[in-house]
Amino acid sequence: MKAAVVHDTDQVPRYDEFADPVVGEGRVEAEVLASAVHVIVRTIAAGRHYSSTTKPPFVPGLDGVVRLPDGRRVYAAGAQPPYGLLAERVALPQGAGVDVPEGLSSATAAALVNPAGSSWIPLSRIGAEGRTVLIIGATGTSGLLAVQAAKAQGAARVVALGRNAEGLARAAELGADATVTLSDDLAAPLAEAAGPDGAYDIVLDYLWGAPARAVLDALVANKVDPHRPVRFVNIGNLAGAELAVPAAVLRSSAIELSGHGIGSFPLELTREATKAMFAAALEGKLTVDFEERPLSEVETAWDLPVRLVLVP
Repeated sequence: MKAAVVHDTDQVPRYDEFADPVVGEGRVEAEVLASAVHVIVRTIAAGRHYSSTTKPPFVPGLDGVVRLPDGRRVYAAGAQPPYGLLAERVALPQGAGVDVPEGLSSATAAALVNPAGSSWIPLSRIGAEGRTVLIIGATGTSGLLAVQAAKAQGAARVVALGRNAEGLARAAELGADATVTLSDDLAAPLAEAAGPDGAYDIVLDYLWGAPARAVLDALVANKVDPHRPVRFVNIGNLAGAELAVPAAVLRSSAIELSGHGIGSFPLELTREATKAMFAAALEGKLTVDFEERPLSEVETAWDLPVRLVLVP
């Protein structure tokens, strides 16, 4: 079959022949309709993700929309390495898919779940209704979806933090109640953006590194009410993989620091979250910007600065 094949983690995948999927017990072969090139997919293909263990050659692609032998169109994941979903066909666990509703295109569904789920799942676990939510790194695909996810789940106020002025304007269009430009001293602008009480309940962080430290310092400076702790959830590390946090930051303030990613939550939550995200998308509450390209163009499209969806 044809697939996007990683031959060298220092090079982009090539459109090439790859062995047909192995359909073992409890698995079913499916036709891939669309699969997105998420940040994590690029990172795994480059051998830089903490979950990266497969050696080349392999096919990247964590999730996508497939056609099952019974004709159903479902969103699915769970390919066994060295196979991934950036291919014409894939073997997946039986019963693992979530039906894609009529009215939602395969490419949209493929583009939506991974970036939207990064905020939808932690927000639903914590409870966003009536809360004030801050999104660090709100100008990328995942950050913009986090703004929408918080509003869809009933957040009272959502503040978008980022550097890109165009991205912040887009965040406002998608429902952010206030936007703040990232800087070294955020105490005053974040307090003002939070509203009358100047307080936050949930922080979703897609950047880590210096921006996360600046926000933590701002939260400490603005005083966190111990009766209203801040749940600070790290989701990405686009600004740096490491962060030195003084012990006093956590001991002197009611800040609860945690992370969301592979291994940090029960994967069975994904099914219900996916159904909820599809429903929100159909209602116009979740919109994802992406570019659709043929799988055969993987080499030239791989590094495009957009959310990329490849279609066999």
